[in-house]
Amino acid sequence: MKTIKTRFVEFTSYFFILLFCYASVSKIMDFENFQVQIAQSPIFSSVAGLISYGVLIVELLVCILLIIERTSIIGLYSSFFLMVSFTIYIYVILNYSENVPCSCGGILEKMGWRTHLIFNFATVLISSFAILAYAVQRGKKIITTALLQLLLSFASTAMIIALYHRSDYLIKKENPFIRKFLEHPVIEEKRYDLQVNSFYFAGSTKDSVYLGNYTTPFSLISLDAELKEMNEKKIIPDRFDFSFKRALIQINAPYYYLYDGTVPVIYKGLLGNEKVTTYSRSQAYFSQLVNCDQHSFAFSTYYAPLKKQSLGILSPEKENPLQLKTDLLKTYKDGVFDTDGLIHSDRDNQSLVYVHYYKNQFLILDKGLNIKGDFKTIDTISRPQIDVAELSDGRRKMNKPPLKVNITSTVKYGLLFNQSNLTGRYENSKNWENNAVIDIYSITEQNYIGSFYLPKPKKIKKIQLEISGDHLFVLVGNEIIRYRFAQNLTRHFMKGESRKP
Repeated sequence: MKTIKTRFVEFTSYFFILLFCYASVSKIMDFENFQVQIAQSPIFSSVAGLISYGVLIVELLVCILLIIERTSIIGLYSSFFLMVSFTIYIYVILNYSENVPCSCGGILEKMGWRTHLIFNFATVLISSFAILAYAVQRGKKIITTALLQLLLSFASTAMIIALYHRSDYLIKKENPFIRKFLEHPVIEEKRYDLQVNSFYFAGSTKDSVYLGNYTTPFSLISLDAELKEMNEKKIIPDRFDFSFKRALIQINAPYYYLYDGTVPVIYKGLLGNEKVTTYSRSQAYFSQLVNCDQHSFAFSTYYAPLKKQSLGILSPEKENPLQLKTDLLKTYKDGVFDTDGLIHSDRDNQSLVYVHYYKNQFLILDKGLNIKGDFKTIDTISRPQIDVAELSDGRRKMNKPPLKVNITSTVKYGLLFNQSNLTGRYENSKNWENNAVIDIYSITEQNYIGSFYLPKPKKIKKIQLEISGDHLFVLVGNEIIRYRFAQNLTRHFMKGESRKP
């Protein structure tokens, strides 16, 4: 039995020597990328420089401790501490973080995060058993060894949690603005289980809500407004000889559009008809597209000559179909990340709205991309708080987690419904754990109307919104929820041409 225990301890030491050597060498070989990934972590962002070098030094130091026989037990305890820390880190990232950053390099980088969690947990058990076997072999008390492991586990957990709260405070600290919460502005009426969470809103009509599915992009799903019956129709394009990467669907009754800005191609079809015909081909590459009317689209794209994101209008049937405006989105550092946002079309009021992700600004434009208004959301982040690193191969990555001001939004009837990411003064942080905060702005009267909460599971950060008639439809995970707007909101609806204040 003593030989088996000895061999187990030795093989465990060899395993961790191989693991840490491989992981550290992988990081060193692509250190620039590793450092950027560490900086993106919501746990390590506040100490990214220290951590990026510290992890490498510690992993190599543990290898040395394991190689030397006299210090091998210290190396095993260190391995145990590291693997517990890595395990807690992944658990926190998966369950409490808005984004999933960082990698360990090499083969470990290819693992899924849940697979990586299981792998790390297994290494914690292996190191724990090896330490206990070593203690039995040397005649030491098992209870003392177990308590020491428990103490190290507590210390590593406390360290990760402390780093997470420190970084989270620095990234999302309270802002000096006060929200006005409306009294029962929406009333929940019905829920429908979609079974999977890969759906997105494609649009709506008076009688139906339409969904697309990221996993089956050539399918159009319709739900009646009462959320009783779901129907799926296959879409058949007139040609398939393209390399599709992100095909999406958009409804503007009586037509619907299938498009992919990486091809680029736009198909057009009639609702109820499965066949769509090529409407635009190679006229403009785009990252976002919204249908303004039956003959034109607004889009966002990367304009290479100026290395910045720009907005444009595409009218496929015109002789000169493309109108591009490169000066609408003001840049600070990067031109791409710092101007990122969502573009919407308010067809009822002949307006376009561009909502920035990283600052408190949204633009109101007419169908010719002329600015009608340049407004601010109620928070105080007027300049994007981002840091972009350019790698040696020309790629750009966020150097730390950006402060995202606005998560998602939708526009209808002259109102902007915006899911905010920032806590206002006097707001209970517990309300943010299981709710999304929606701020409402009038784009016709240029003012903030109020806010309300929408319930959501804690693990879901982003929801999707669609408005039809007097109803708000919300996609939360694999569920669609129908709310009815109360009169204190519907009285602000502008169902017609915008009026000037």
